[in-house]
Amino acid sequence: MVTVKSIILERKGEKDGFAQRFGRELPTGTLIFLEGKEGTGKSIFCQRFCYSLLKNGSTCSYVSTQYTIKSFLRQTASVGYDVRKYLMKGKLFFISTEVMLAETKPKSTFLEGLITCKKLFDPEIIFIDSLSTLLIESLTESNLIELTNFFNRLKGSGKIIVITGNPNEWTEQIHNAFRMISDIHFKITRESMPGIGMVHNIYLEKFNGAHHKYEPMTTFSVRPGVGLTIETSGVAF
Repeated sequence: MVTVKSIILERKGEKDGFAQRFGRELPTGTLIFLEGKEGTGKSIFCQRFCYSLLKNGSTCSYVSTQYTIKSFLRQTASVGYDVRKYLMKGKLFFISTEVMLAETKPKSTFLEGLITCKKLFDPEIIFIDSLSTLLIESLTESNLIELTNFFNRLKGSGKIIVITGNPNEWTEQIHNAFRMISDIHFKITRESMPGIGMVHNIYLEKFNGAHHKYEPMTTFSVRPGVGLTIETSGVAF
């Protein structure tokens, strides 16, 4: 039985380097939490992970609060993570929150709508980008346990759940709860670096069950047609 999923991404005979910095594999039965404020790069990392997992033979579902199916395919193709063929083959199930939860339903019902959307949780890996945006009006400190129990049941069945969250969109208690219950925790930031200016950093704060070495911090940029690129001393390589 396969207990890990490879996130190695090789194109034209070269690896992009991110898998080697992030432990190379994701254990099954894992909750991954990517946190960051608006515009830090949470979605591009979801797209990168999703593309590599699909290329390595996994099935994925992807919930987006930002993209329609048309704009998602355009976005992933523009950064070299074209998922169109996986969507056509049924390996990727993509859904916009407007379609999944219906525009006529109040946002206070979105938590119930999420956990009852059975088809979403059939694939091996589930991406929810962004959970804090999706549940901004329905997730409270009182019903948080319902969602965490639901995620724990999914983990128990071997699923990998990848969620993103903006700390400005829900309470500190809810945000800290996802930090605590996550098995793998990334924090993405924009910071000022002396002599360089603003840079994007991703910190791997926690990795339970890691089988390989990983790096605690990576500076990155995004390039058209290439996607995520590792930066070192302000110069990409």
